[in-house]
Amino acid sequence: MRVYRMENVIKSDFIERMTDDGVGMLFVKERYKLDEMAMELLSRVKNKGYKLIYVTSSLPAKNIEEKIQKANLTDYFIIDSVTANVIDDYQENSKNLFIKSPGDLTEVSINLESMLKKNAETLFVVIDSITSFLIYNSENEILRFIHFTSSIARSKKSKLVFIVIQNDGLSKSFLDKVRSFIDEEAIIE
Repeated sequence: MRVYRMENVIKSDFIERMTDDGVGMLFVKERYKLDEMAMELLSRVKNKGYKLIYVTSSLPAKNIEEKIQKANLTDYFIIDSVTANVIDDYQENSKNLFIKSPGDLTEVSINLESMLKKNAETLFVVIDSITSFLIYNSENEILRFIHFTSSIARSKKSKLVFIVIQNDGLSKSFLDKVRSFIDEEAIIE
């Protein structure tokens, strides 16, 4: 496994290696840095011809959709586990699925697996973020989720990126276990 450190732009080798290897982990020191780089990541996903599936436990689908639309990416789907938990008046549509809670990893997994299995084209899946999912789930539940999703993505030859918003609350042993499921790692400082 290679580890890349990046400053203000996602270096192409991380995305290129993701197209070869399949499962990556993107560490971000602060959320705003990921937001600044979202356009470049989404543009590269579009240019590679992937369909995007964005699983969010940290931002509402509306925020993700704004970024996706700015990148002119039309082939996408968002699994949102934030909005239904806090807003009663949300609207399901053909681009969004709302799950009641980030604590329901089973529902997230079932829907993600279904999408991976029914799409013939290569998908680029972003899980944003492991850090947020850890607020609602134990480390063991998250590890099972990571193992399951990475196995399904590999079997379908899809690409998968787990985002980790770094903080001191993540144990080294947990991160070492997560690393056993990934091929590439990048750090945005």
